[in-house]
Amino acid sequence: MSPKRANIALGLDISANSVKVAEVTIGKGEQVLSNLGIVHIPDGVIRDGEVEDGVTLAESLKELWGMTGIKEKSVTLGIANQRVIVRPIELPYMEKEELDSALRFQVQEFIPIPIEDAILDFDIIEEFMTADEERMLTVLLVAAHKDMIQSFIEVLKAAGLSTAAIDLKAFAIPRSLVPLGVLQAGYEEGEAICLINVGAGMTNITILKDNTPRFARFLLRGGDDFVKAIVNRLDMEWEEADELRRGKIVSEEADKVLQQEIFNFVGEIRRSIDYYIAQTQERTFNKVVVSGSGSVTVNLIQEMNKGLRLPLEVGKPFQNVQLGRLSYTAEELAEIEPSVAVSIGLALREVVE
Repeated sequence: MSPKRANIALGLDISANSVKVAEVTIGKGEQVLSNLGIVHIPDGVIRDGEVEDGVTLAESLKELWGMTGIKEKSVTLGIANQRVIVRPIELPYMEKEELDSALRFQVQEFIPIPIEDAILDFDIIEEFMTADEERMLTVLLVAAHKDMIQSFIEVLKAAGLSTAAIDLKAFAIPRSLVPLGVLQAGYEEGEAICLINVGAGMTNITILKDNTPRFARFLLRGGDDFVKAIVNRLDMEWEEADELRRGKIVSEEADKVLQQEIFNFVGEIRRSIDYYIAQTQERTFNKVVVSGSGSVTVNLIQEMNKGLRLPLEVGKPFQNVQLGRLSYTAEELAEIEPSVAVSIGLALREVVE
């Protein structure tokens, strides 16, 4: 396998109905999106963010690399599923290097996975003093089941690929949805932003403050769930239901079904934000930024604006990259853009960190 070229980074986003790769060429002071590809995968290959049919997934990845002509084989892979736990914990102060080696002995009580079956990572959120003048750290802990990670690694290997890194999708989103200048300089101190990526089968919610993810949660609902509701309630073909979801065709009956689904969905998001507020007493939000293939659902943005009661804007995943010579028309790129926030954010990992 050829060694990874330093100036090429690949972000791979495997979702419920597609595999997406973004290739970013990193030069002096600029990042160019030099290749981009999407291949749709059959229903049931990925279920709730986990590999269900590795053989078909490996074939789809080979198809994606063949279609794009990408030569690089080493990818940053994004994950999000029920077998990843993300939670803030408080630990006695120690240097980062010490924390690296001590983490396994410190965190068993915080996670429902035996330590020997877990892969651990962390981000230091802040340092503080207790009332007894004890120096402490708040750490955002990430713990994932080894066997779940291994199943992805094996599929990549079968497709002739390898992992440069594995990253949470929730951590990748800020790199494409927050302007690079802001990521490097920060918003006004004390202001948090909420990033919501509504995918096909899953929604990732990230709350960022002082350039650090403070909260990451995912909901097992996305654009495909809106389509399923129309299919089931109105006994309709998938393709037609998806056109209705995206507002390409109009039906009063479908609108009623969608309205109810969207109302419930926005309620779930609101509860996640409320949980964060209850845990942190954080009340100052700069805004909410929305992206993802599911975000183009008709009336979703308006209902989120109303239901979340926070300033809201549609994300621009291309904002931190220059567009190279891509095999898409301007119209196709405009249609693809909402769905590539994760893959571009994964590819920008080494630029931002």
